[in-house]
Amino acid sequence: MKIIIVGTAYPYRSRVSAFNHKLAWQFMDEGNDVEIVTYKTKGASAMNLSGDESPKNLKITHLIGLMNPVSWRRTANYIKKSLPDEVIFAYASSRSAICMGNIAQKLSGNVGIKRVAIVKDMIPDDANMLDRFLPYKFARNVDGFVCVNKGIAEDIEHFEKNPKPKKYSNMPINVPYGQRIPREMAIEKLSLDPDYRYILFFGYIRPYKGLDLLIDAFSDTRIRKYKVKLIIAGEFKDDVQPYIDKIRKAGIDEYLEMRTEYINTRDVNKYFSAADLIVQTYKTPKESGVTQMAYYFEKPMLVTNVKKLADIVPNGVVGYVVEPNAQSIADALVDFYENDRRETFERNVAVEKQKFSWSNLTKTIKTLFDQQ
Repeated sequence: MKIIIVGTAYPYRSRVSAFNHKLAWQFMDEGNDVEIVTYKTKGASAMNLSGDESPKNLKITHLIGLMNPVSWRRTANYIKKSLPDEVIFAYASSRSAICMGNIAQKLSGNVGIKRVAIVKDMIPDDANMLDRFLPYKFARNVDGFVCVNKGIAEDIEHFEKNPKPKKYSNMPINVPYGQRIPREMAIEKLSLDPDYRYILFFGYIRPYKGLDLLIDAFSDTRIRKYKVKLIIAGEFKDDVQPYIDKIRKAGIDEYLEMRTEYINTRDVNKYFSAADLIVQTYKTPKESGVTQMAYYFEKPMLVTNVKKLADIVPNGVVGYVVEPNAQSIADALVDFYENDRRETFERNVAVEKQKFSWSNLTKTIKTLFDQQ
């Protein structure tokens, strides 16, 4: 099968590029002929360009000018001449909606070409007026959608003229952070006390991530009997003083490991390997790569009951989904250690992790137009 992926790719440096490269490789591993058609680099900011080597064995063609209608027509003509069976539009944001929508529209009428959209977010949480208007052109000119976040099918329907096939597939795991190592080795490399167990709050620290809730929860006196410490690993992106004041007031300084500097990529696996439980106490719905990292390292999770986190963490199977308040968080932490849930949850995470494979995504794309 001949497949063309339309979207960001090398030499652009972004998570979307990495996603498209991985998707192309997976299709190639399955015996397909794959090409990525991407944006021209002329005039692009050097900040967006990678200095890395070109991805091995990938055919990447630079044709598209984001704001250039002439290039849209040329791109569509190039795709038609390539005779693909399927064109996959890797939709990233409303910024690309008009461009991709016009290319897709120019492919209409070609009976042999199926136009598939992979959509991670159609209406972002912080949507502006353009986010709510621009996707119309795109949504009405593809034949079906594969959603890699739950809950966005309704957002897509807002832009459709007629209902089209939609399927959900978990966002595949794409974590370039090495492998899990033995806990004892990770503890030693991080200079942690081996007599303690550890829970991990990881990533940039922003108000919506609810570290204040976790500090309040960790202050619960019931937790002291389990000889557990909290690792806070990541840079503060807002005022650190309120957190310091809260920690001092609670008197839990000795039970915290504050690693609040930039965490080098080569050290990420050490933090996840050292931890029993990965905790995300978000107050508002936001995407998080930390959940995927927990799956990758096969670690149990505690997340709050907010959209995009709770959707992919089965409660009581791979960890906990709790309400975003200190009492609920503390109750789950107590249950985790009191009932020794770690090994059971880890086994379940290893099973659930298979749903986040690249082959699962390509299978969903291939069966999108099958009879429901």
